[in-house]
Amino acid sequence: MLGSELENPRPKYGYTAGAYLIKQNKKNWTYYAEAVASFRGARFNNGDTGYSKIASFYVDAAFLPTYKPNDNSSVSFGPYGSFLGLSSLFVGDQRKSELNDIGIAPFDAGLATYYHIHKKLVIYQFGVKVGILDVNDSVNFEGYFPETGNGGSITNLSFEIGLLF
Repeated sequence: MLGSELENPRPKYGYTAGAYLIKQNKKNWTYYAEAVASFRGARFNNGDTGYSKIASFYVDAAFLPTYKPNDNSSVSFGPYGSFLGLSSLFVGDQRKSELNDIGIAPFDAGLATYYHIHKKLVIYQFGVKVGILDVNDSVNFEGYFPETGNGGSITNLSFEIGLLF
């Protein structure tokens, strides 16, 4: 998560699992579709008493045009949509969330691009998802450092490495 609402964001590792379809044909243009569940968010460097992590659970769907220059690789680019299932705020080194449903908008949309390396049993996927919507829907962590609630922006940014079977 990036933007002007949250202070000191750092990358957070997440997980994605779901189903995909790559239309196989001999032509250069085809398509890639996915329906996945993904755990995203951000970590923050706000000290021992400040908010330290936002964890979110999204369900994503994408239908992307795909260019296949050869049988061993492909590039996909296009829009995706996301539905937020859960968002949680963690403070300090706590393992249990301090707040749930923290004011993140229930829908997100953005652009995704993937590079695929096709092997016999697996496809290696490298990609980026960039949210184009401001998902700040009244985030206000009252009583938690650093202060929020200033109406700044929050957007999603994900770098993905995956194995497709």
